[in-house]
Amino acid sequence: MGHRGLRYIFLRLLILLVSDRDGDLPRAKHIRLPDFPYRDSAPAYHVTICANRPARPFNDPRLAASIIDTLNWLRENRGVEIYGYCLMPDHLHLLLRLTKPNWTLSQVIHSFKSVTTRKAWALDYEGTIWQRRFYDHILRKSEDASEIVRYMLANPVRAGLVEDPDDYPYSGILDPL
Repeated sequence: MGHRGLRYIFLRLLILLVSDRDGDLPRAKHIRLPDFPYRDSAPAYHVTICANRPARPFNDPRLAASIIDTLNWLRENRGVEIYGYCLMPDHLHLLLRLTKPNWTLSQVIHSFKSVTTRKAWALDYEGTIWQRRFYDHILRKSEDASEIVRYMLANPVRAGLVEDPDDYPYSGILDPL
């Protein structure tokens, strides 16, 4: 048996080891809480959305301004309160709260990604600018939202982009806590 034959057998064995009993490959890990009411307007969410790798598309001031403008669109069209945001060269941090029960967090983020991708295409970008998934952290009552906003706003300082958070043009507070 040649090298290709051994490789094929090895890969089939590996698939059988990691698959379930029906031979199906395992599904992607769910990163959302299964029983959490994501339509609930009570909690605040710290959301991180990453750009597609290896790009750093938000170094382009035109695209960065368009992304920030879309945050205001979210507020007006999806009823989202945005307590803080920070657009880094390759990702976006948001601290937000849903105010309309007919929109889930996933639906709001999907809308945001769709609108910003269309705006990027208008600026001659191709393909998608965002990774498919996003990360969220539901704030607990014991967590201080103002601390999280300060942490987000200091992100450009930690990354060496500016010396003072107030000098970074792509971060801010849109709604009071």
